[in-house]
Amino acid sequence: LKINYRNTRQILQTASAMATDLLRPQEKDDDGIPLLHPVSCGRDGAEPIVIDLPTPREQADRIAELMASAHNEGHAWGDMAVLCRSWALMDECAQALTRRRLPHKVRKGARDFDPLADTIKVMTLHASKGLEFPVVAVMGARQAVAGGDGSAADEGDPLEEMRLFYVGATRA
Repeated sequence: LKINYRNTRQILQTASAMATDLLRPQEKDDDGIPLLHPVSCGRDGAEPIVIDLPTPREQADRIAELMASAHNEGHAWGDMAVLCRSWALMDECAQALTRRRLPHKVRKGARDFDPLADTIKVMTLHASKGLEFPVVAVMGARQAVAGGDGSAADEGDPLEEMRLFYVGATRA
């Protein structure tokens, strides 16, 4: 599709700006279908907040603070998701949400997901494919843009990492 009906112009601009060097329209997805950048979108919305903090704990604490603020502004817990690059980041985020006593559910398997539960959904970027939420935080964006989370097991392809980040950034 050349028109993106899901995201606001602001979300698309932010996601595309971060991914522009690696996501090329002529490249193809796993099914051999050419990827196209949307030429327009259906609506406008708030500017995404981009926060770069030095440690995962600081990132997780800030995300928990922002989720609490979103709830105070009228968003239901069930309308929120935190998307993480790795399970380690999911655990860090869950700890931050627990410290603030915010209701959340960590999705580590298919049975761990109840879309109707009034809880913040915490999941990997992979698990977020096909889903959407009114309020989304992406934890580990720096690692995705840099090409992985820095772990010894991380042999991530930079292009795949950026595509994965783009998926997460466009879940809102």
